[in-house]
Amino acid sequence: MEREQIIALLKRVQNVCPPECKVEIVPTKQKEIYLIIVQFPSAEINGNVCVKNEKLRAVMAKNPALKSAYLWEKQKIHNLHYEIMLPTLNDDIRFRTIYCCGSKFVFYAHTFGFFEGHANIFDYVGIRENDEDMYTYVGSCRNTDLLIGYMVSTFEKL
Repeated sequence: MEREQIIALLKRVQNVCPPECKVEIVPTKQKEIYLIIVQFPSAEINGNVCVKNEKLRAVMAKNPALKSAYLWEKQKIHNLHYEIMLPTLNDDIRFRTIYCCGSKFVFYAHTFGFFEGHANIFDYVGIRENDEDMYTYVGSCRNTDLLIGYMVSTFEKL
C-alpha cells in the first residue's frame, strides 16, 4: 500500500472515530497486513450486559477487569466497529483493528487462537461473531503498548 493511500485512509478513520481518540495505522511483519490502533483516553462503563453463554459468564465473574473490557466492547466499540469502521475500510481484509483504553483492549481478527499461549501476559476471551469470518478478542493487560508491539512484530497470523 502506498504511503499516500495510508495517509488518506488514516484521515478517513480519524473522521469517523470519536474526536478524543488517537488513531494510528502501522504495518506488521506480515505481508500487506496493517494494524489500525484506536486509542481511547478513558471510558465510563455503566450498567450490565446480558451474557448468555454460561462459560463466558463464569469467566467474567472471576475477572472484573475482563468483565469491564467486555462491557466496554458491547457499549462503546461493537457498533463503532461494525457500523462505522468496517464500511470505512470497505471490509478490506488487509486491516486489523485494535481498540484500547487504559488496560482494556478489543481486537477484531480473521483468525481464531491468535492469543493462545500468551495468557501469562494478558487476560482475554475470544468470541466468534455471527458472521463466520470475524473473531473478537476482548481483554485486559498491564500495558497495551507491549501488546501492540507484539502484534506489530509477530509473524503469527493476525
